[in-house]
Amino acid sequence: MNSYPIIKVAIFFCGGILFYKVANIDTPVIIILLICFIIPPFLLVKFSKTVASVFILSAVFLSGYMLIKNSAGDNYFFPQDVHRIKNLIVYGEISNIKLLKDKELLFDLETDSLKKDERTFIRKTKLLCKVKETGRKRLDSIYNALRPGNYLQLLGVYFKGREMRNPGEFDYNKYLNSLGISGVFNISDSKDIIVLDSGKNIFKSAVFSVRKFLDSEIKSLHNEQTASLLKGLLLADRGEIDYVTKTQFINAGVIHVLAVSGLHVGYIAVIYIFLFGRLNIYLRSILTIAGLLAFMFITGVQPSVFRATVMAVVIIIAFLSNRSTSLFNSLAFASVIILVLSPEEILNPGFQLSFSAVLGIAIFYPRTEKLISTLKLRSKVLRYILLFMAVSLSAQIGTLPFTVMYFGKLSIISLLANLFVIPVVGVVVGLGIFTLIINIAFPFVAIYFAAANELVTKLLFLFIELSGNENFSYIFVKNFSLYDSLLFYLFLFFLLYVIKKINTTFVKILIVILVVSNFLLLSTLDNYNLLKTGKLSVFTIDVGQGDAILLKFPKGTTALIDAGNATPSFDNGERIILPLLEYLGIERIDYGFVSHIDSDHYAGFVSLVKAGVIKKIIKPGIDSSLVKDVKFEKYLRENHIPIEYYKKEILTIDEVRIYVLNNESIMENTELSSNDKSGMLKMVYGKTSFLFTGDVEKKVEKVYASDYKLFLDVDVLKVGHHGSKTSSSKVFLNYVTPEQSIISAGILNKFEHPSGEIVKRLEDFGSEIYRTDKYGALIFESDGNSIHFIDWKKHF
Repeated sequence: MNSYPIIKVAIFFCGGILFYKVANIDTPVIIILLICFIIPPFLLVKFSKTVASVFILSAVFLSGYMLIKNSAGDNYFFPQDVHRIKNLIVYGEISNIKLLKDKELLFDLETDSLKKDERTFIRKTKLLCKVKETGRKRLDSIYNALRPGNYLQLLGVYFKGREMRNPGEFDYNKYLNSLGISGVFNISDSKDIIVLDSGKNIFKSAVFSVRKFLDSEIKSLHNEQTASLLKGLLLADRGEIDYVTKTQFINAGVIHVLAVSGLHVGYIAVIYIFLFGRLNIYLRSILTIAGLLAFMFITGVQPSVFRATVMAVVIIIAFLSNRSTSLFNSLAFASVIILVLSPEEILNPGFQLSFSAVLGIAIFYPRTEKLISTLKLRSKVLRYILLFMAVSLSAQIGTLPFTVMYFGKLSIISLLANLFVIPVVGVVVGLGIFTLIINIAFPFVAIYFAAANELVTKLLFLFIELSGNENFSYIFVKNFSLYDSLLFYLFLFFLLYVIKKINTTFVKILIVILVVSNFLLLSTLDNYNLLKTGKLSVFTIDVGQGDAILLKFPKGTTALIDAGNATPSFDNGERIILPLLEYLGIERIDYGFVSHIDSDHYAGFVSLVKAGVIKKIIKPGIDSSLVKDVKFEKYLRENHIPIEYYKKEILTIDEVRIYVLNNESIMENTELSSNDKSGMLKMVYGKTSFLFTGDVEKKVEKVYASDYKLFLDVDVLKVGHHGSKTSSSKVFLNYVTPEQSIISAGILNKFEHPSGEIVKRLEDFGSEIYRTDKYGALIFESDGNSIHFIDWKKHF
């Protein structure tokens, strides 16, 4: 460690930043401690260098703490219970403008004040502003007018970022906060953007102009697929790569190529060295450094690019000065610089993945290279392939805990996939840059190189689609926590240390087996199964303004009552339910109950059917007057999904009885609405019971009350129509008398569900109310004797 002094500094500096997350120390106390630790080293260095080092490293630790504390204290964050503020006026300066999307413009605004209802508040905060205009010309006009440094007045709506609303879900609000962003500010009309001061940040404006120009050239020369990829590779803008494609890259274990990093910096460095190869070594090095710095700024100074650039510059300078350099020291140096500039980056997944990948290569590649050399291979091609795989494997070992923790997936084909993907991405980057350069003087020639790149990109995406197939590309790993990550690294370094000390092959193999076995055993200690075997679980999924209730029966059979809405911009089936099922380890839904044909109840099933997880659908009889019902049934039959219709019957599933209460007089009544024909299901397990009502309204509630009377009495009621006052009549509730009530509704939804009148009515009946808009997903568990509410959030 004495050979790597900067590593000690980096470790203690990072430790101080992380310590801030678990302890709050007053600033005066930190300053006093800093003084106490800074002065003694100057007095003690002559007597004991070790003691002096302890004081210095302690000061470094406190410096890291002080830096993150001051940084966190600068910005104001809206209270966590504030989800939306309408008609808010904000004043501030543009710090960054994103590249224009098809229907949306995004930029970061650093505010100095806010105004609401004629009251002005001095608030320094950071907002992600979104401008959505129906007319592209108006959006282009705003995009061309704005520059970093402009001081604006904006009128719009503040939204809190989406939190983790369901187990295992990405916490967008937490991610925004880690970037120092308080929330999202939506502007629906360009007239609500007023430039009060057109002053510019000259440097940022110049970088933005270059990015705009390159973006325009890329789009004009290439088709949509290739342009979206090149923007990601050259400009660090992945916004136009669709969700499905990104998921396939993750499954194949090659998502790292879409995040501009050391790989891309390496490509750029090779290109510069090739271009400046005939110049003398000093001029070539200076121009290469300048080119790498330009690339770093053009990509928005991403942590991974900054790290790679710093390391490349250090290596070039060391080479010019005939001095040796250490990869570990360079890595530590880069991390300290990044964290001094932005201490919050330490919790950024990009920062963690980038540094752990290089650390993995630095530690493991020399060992694997030595092992490959002992094979004495005659074929140079085979040797290079193995060395290439060794680099990839080393990086994956380094990033494995973070990859599994953030994505929940362990790719089993990534080594093979990277053999193809990394060289092809290099070709795409090289062709892309060459096309942009040649287009300046010979645009008629550039189009042919662009066409060649489109072909290469097409082949790349076809390969990713095949290798990223969900059926074989990865293993899903759930419950992998920070504890598991620390355990992984602890065992890994222990293994490296022990193996280095032992020479006997048999003993080495035995130790590896013991270490792996212990890791697998100890890593399960903090695991928690949300849906326990032998219990009935009723899981109300938060799908916003809609319904989706997952049932897991005692012996593992599953059912889903409704699946939320699906729109062109957001599909609950694809984006919420499928990832949740994967997280819970559920591979199929045995019974799909469609309460009725309203989009906020049935539309999400389309993606679930497409994914092949639905075995059977039970729904109201087809209504030929509803085009959407006809289309839905046609879709089900095309996908060979058996369809059954609601009728008065009893379904027995794993010792649980489901009473279908719908009778023919209701289901065949053409005067009734789709809501009133909702499936009415009473579920009984032992002494416990639940009632699911869809969107049944008061008129039909009276019919059920008259027909079933006391049989409607249950412990838990899924409140009808999201708590609307069109349902939950007194007559109905008099028979149901629920001890607990579930209301599934979107946060601050436009229908203002649930109705205050209905909430009060339920409270008057003595029912305890659980709402998805207040809590997120709701889980109830029954053992047949009693029902318990599961607080899943305490496990995350």
